[in-house]
Amino acid sequence: MTAIEAHNNGGFGLPKTARLCGEKNVDALFSGGRSFVKFPLRVVYRTTGEGESRMLVSVPKRRFKRAVKRNRIKRLVREAFRLNRHILSHRGVHIAFIFLADELPTFAAVQQAMTAALERIEKECATPENADD
Repeated sequence: MTAIEAHNNGGFGLPKTARLCGEKNVDALFSGGRSFVKFPLRVVYRTTGEGESRMLVSVPKRRFKRAVKRNRIKRLVREAFRLNRHILSHRGVHIAFIFLADELPTFAAVQQAMTAALERIEKECATPENADD
């Protein structure tokens, strides 16, 4: 499937339902989730076993004072997730991506880190002893 066909069929979209929101969900993710670092991202994830995989992006104001730069990084991370979320075959994974670097990244760097992070999550969710629920 080409990118144009996928776009027309809605295959590569990132719907609002793919965004993690709600205080209960976010608190559960950060209190009971597993984490690792794949620079420039810190990844926190938790399997719920139900529903669609959802994601959250955070860029610290301490590192990037200007909202324009923070928003650009969020767009890059969301786009990398959108293009690579097919790697996750498990449903019901909540993921938070926290940006760690001090400089604006290139899209290639973010996409490389995203691919590696999603592959690691997929691998760890595939082993039964690592399942949370």
